[in-house]
Amino acid sequence: MINSFSKLKISSVFLTLLISAPAIIIFLYLFSGSSDNWQHLKDTLLFEYIFNTLYIMFGVAILTGLIGFTTAYLTSLYTFTFSRFFHYALILPFAIPTYIMAFIYGGMFDITGSVTTFILDLFDTSLNEVYFFDIMSIEGAIIIMSLVLYPYVYLICKTYLSFESASIIDAAKTFNLSSWQILKKVILPVSRPAIVAGVTLAVMEAIADFGVMDYFGVSTFVTGIFRAWFGMGSVEDAAKLASILMTFVFIIIVLERLQRRNKVYKSSGKDFKPIDKIKLSGGKNVAAVIVCFIPFFLGFLLPFIQLCYWFLLSYEEIIDEDFMTLLYQTLTLAISSAFIITGLALLFVYNVRLNGDKTSSSLNQIVKMGYSIPGAVVGVGILSFFAVLDKYVFDIFSETFIISGTIIAVIFGYCVRFLAISINNFESAFSRIPTSYDDAAKILNIGDKKTFFKIYVPLLKNASFSAFIVIFIEVIKELPLTMILRPFNYDTLAVRALELTQQAQIVESSVPSMFIIIIGIISVILLARNMNKV
Repeated sequence: MINSFSKLKISSVFLTLLISAPAIIIFLYLFSGSSDNWQHLKDTLLFEYIFNTLYIMFGVAILTGLIGFTTAYLTSLYTFTFSRFFHYALILPFAIPTYIMAFIYGGMFDITGSVTTFILDLFDTSLNEVYFFDIMSIEGAIIIMSLVLYPYVYLICKTYLSFESASIIDAAKTFNLSSWQILKKVILPVSRPAIVAGVTLAVMEAIADFGVMDYFGVSTFVTGIFRAWFGMGSVEDAAKLASILMTFVFIIIVLERLQRRNKVYKSSGKDFKPIDKIKLSGGKNVAAVIVCFIPFFLGFLLPFIQLCYWFLLSYEEIIDEDFMTLLYQTLTLAISSAFIITGLALLFVYNVRLNGDKTSSSLNQIVKMGYSIPGAVVGVGILSFFAVLDKYVFDIFSETFIISGTIIAVIFGYCVRFLAISINNFESAFSRIPTSYDDAAKILNIGDKKTFFKIYVPLLKNASFSAFIVIFIEVIKELPLTMILRPFNYDTLAVRALELTQQAQIVESSVPSMFIIIIGIISVILLARNMNKV
C-alpha cells in the first residue's frame, strides 16, 4: 500500500515533469534543422534581435540599479522631508504594467503627443526648430521599463540594508571615513548581492516584454517570436527563436549565481542593532527629496494623472455590457489561476517538509525555473508540447481531445510561469515553523493529513493569502502568454488595452488600463496589510 509520503512525492515528480516539459521541448528546437524561413530570419533579422536585446539588457540594468539602489540607500539610512511617504510611494510603479506605461508616455511625448503639442504651442515653435527626443525608440523603451522595474532593486536593497547591522557603519566611522567613503567602501560592497539580484529580475522582465517593444516598433526576440508565428505562420521558427531567448535567460541566471557564490556579507547576530537614521537638513534634505520624487513622479504620479484624464474622456464610450463581460473573464481567470497555483505550490513545499530529501528539494528548484522563462517562450513551449501530445498520445483516444486554445492551456501556462512565486512564498513561511511541531505530531501519532490541516493550514493562512494576491495580480497583468494561449474571442483587460492601442485608440485604451492599475493598487494594499500581520 502506498503511504502518504510516496503519494505526495509521486505527485510532485509527475507535476514537475508536466510543468518542465514545455521548456525541454523548446530547448530541443536549438538542435532542429533549418527551414527557408529560418535561414531568412538568420540572414536578415537575427543580428538585430540579438543586438537590441543586449542593448536593452545593459540599459535597464544600469538605470534600474542606479535608481533602485540610490532611493533604497536614502530611505534606509536617512530621514528627510516626506521620507516616510517615499518609503511606500517608491513601490507604486509596480502597479503599472510596462506596456500600459508605454501607451501613456507614447500618447504624451510622441511627435503628436499631448505634452509635445502643448509645449510647442506654448512657445509658438515647430518640431523642426527644437531638439526632439523620440520616446518611441529603443532608448525610450529602456527609460520607460526602468521607471516601472526599478522597484525590484529598491525593495531587495531596502530589505537587505534593513537587516544589516549598524555596527558595520559604526566601525567604518571609527576610521574617520566620510559619508561618501562609507557608501563607496562599505555599503556598496555589502549591498552588491542585493543589487545584482534586483537588477537580474528587472533585466529578465525587460527582455521578456512584448507590449512595449511591439508598440514602439523595437525588434527583439519576443517580437520576433510573434512575427514568425503570426506573420510567417511558422511555429517551428518561433520555437527556435524562443529557444535562443531561453538560453539567454539561463546564461543570465548562471552568471548571477556565480557572482553570488562565496560572497555573503552578514553581521554577527549578537552584535546586531538597527541602523540609526541620520536626519538631513538644508541642501542635503532638498536633494534627497528631489532624488526620491523624480522616480515616483515619472514612474507613477505623472502617468496616473494622464490616465485618469483619458479615462474621464472615454469611459462612457468603452464601458458597456461587452466590457463588463471582459472584466468578468479577467477576474475569473485570475482568481481560478491563483487558487490552483497556490494549491500546487503548497503541495510542492509540503513535500519537501514531509520527506526532507534532496530529490524533493531538487524538484522545487526545477519547477521554479519556469519564472525565469519569458511568457512568450512559455506560450510557444506549451503549444509545442500539446502538439506532441496530440500526435503521440491523444491519437489513441477515439474522440478528439483538444487542449490548445482552451482555458486549460492558459491556466497551465500561468502554472509554468508563476508557480515559482508561490513556492518562494511558502518556503519562507515554512522556514518560520519550528520542526518541533513535526516531532510533536509524530510522538502523538497524528497522521500526515491531520497534521497538515490541523497544524500547518492555520499557520500558513497569511502566507497563502499573500501567494494568492501576488499570483492574482501577475495574471491580471500578463500579456504575451495570454495572447498566445487564449481561446478564440476570449480577451482579458491586458489584451483589450493592447488591441485598442494597435488601433490608434490611445485615449480609449486608458479604460482597461485603469482597471488593471486600480486592481493592482488594491492588491498591493491588501498585500501590505497582510504582511503587517506576519
